[in-house]
Amino acid sequence: MLQLFGLSLSGAIILLDSTAAFQMLIAQPLFACPLLGLIGGNVELGFQMGFLLQLIWLANMPVGAAIIPEGEFGSVAGVILALRLVQKLPDLEHFIIFIALIYALFVSYLGAKSVTFIRNQNQHYLQHLLRRLNRGKNVRLGIVIINALLFSVLVFFILIFGLSYIFEKGLYPILKTTPLTVANRIGMIGKISILGVGMGLTVTLLKDKKFWPLYLLGMIMGGGLILYGTF
Repeated sequence: MLQLFGLSLSGAIILLDSTAAFQMLIAQPLFACPLLGLIGGNVELGFQMGFLLQLIWLANMPVGAAIIPEGEFGSVAGVILALRLVQKLPDLEHFIIFIALIYALFVSYLGAKSVTFIRNQNQHYLQHLLRRLNRGKNVRLGIVIINALLFSVLVFFILIFGLSYIFEKGLYPILKTTPLTVANRIGMIGKISILGVGMGLTVTLLKDKKFWPLYLLGMIMGGGLILYGTF
């Protein structure tokens, strides 16, 4: 329970980087998942989750004024669930990763709802502060910012902790009785499928002809590495 508390709190703080503060791309799956993996004692699992989820949401990077889905929330929640379940059932790692990836996609929808909720509450908070100013009372801007950030962390923490606890308790008995060979075969096929979907979404970033040379260079380098490893 203490580990889940620490992971959920760390994930909630990391999610501040998404829109509320910093915006240094730390909340992106490729960075957030390995970091949580390091905290949870399985950085390799964090890298696997981060790479696969980053491919899926790469076309929705927060560039300029673009509006993106809450893939960061889903990624943080997904890697935490994977860390917890793999720790208990290490032989089912491939299948658990596949389940956690699907879970991350589902939870990203709830993440979008949570961000909307936070923004609405902040608007009410702002109206309250404006009424205080109209009555001639002082408002400290630093305290306002800290309160808003702490509220975001609290909402993210409650959601991540609650969802992780519920799904961990619900999935563990089922996974414990799942045939190992069949489950891992399904997990490997699922991971490959998600990898293919992610790569397909990534190609859309290169629809502009000016990126075609880079795409070709990547294919040559990737093919060369595969041939090098084969021979």
